[in-house]
Amino acid sequence: MKEQNQIPYIILLRAVNVSGKNIIKMAALRQKLQDAGFSNATTYIQSGNILLRSAAPAELIQRQVKALIQDQFGLTVETFVLDMPLLKKALSVNPLQGELAPNRLFITMLDKTPEKALIATLKATDHGNETFDVVDNILYFYLPDGAARAKMSNNYFEKKLQVIATGRNLNTYQKLLELAENL
Repeated sequence: MKEQNQIPYIILLRAVNVSGKNIIKMAALRQKLQDAGFSNATTYIQSGNILLRSAAPAELIQRQVKALIQDQFGLTVETFVLDMPLLKKALSVNPLQGELAPNRLFITMLDKTPEKALIATLKATDHGNETFDVVDNILYFYLPDGAARAKMSNNYFEKKLQVIATGRNLNTYQKLLELAENL
């Protein structure tokens, strides 16, 4: 049930259920979030996408969810909390335009805005037909040949830009927006 002062949040967990590591069953996570008092806690696919409603600020939710995962699942997982304005911004300010396959266009949340010098150095690097751009603490990158043999990845950007990152493709972001609007 929607309570008056609660707003929808989208929580992105970094590197959950990837290559057999940081395994968290989403059904168990949903239940633990509900038990912790988060309203309408739900998940989308198995890669650590959570939607919930809360009256708490994003920073508090981030700390609470990270602590809950540590306590209940024994995992330390970087946790990014987006409110609706941030999610909509991530979708609307995308600097990579054109006929791009949405499953190959990635939007990555960064824990901070990267230093301009690091971005400039990375932009001067030859990435073949792969491309990227950064807007504040949101990174966009496009892998026209898919991710399997791509040079660019979240790990690559974390090292080169000295940030913590988690990303999803455009299809996932659009679905998360749809789910959050109906939460």
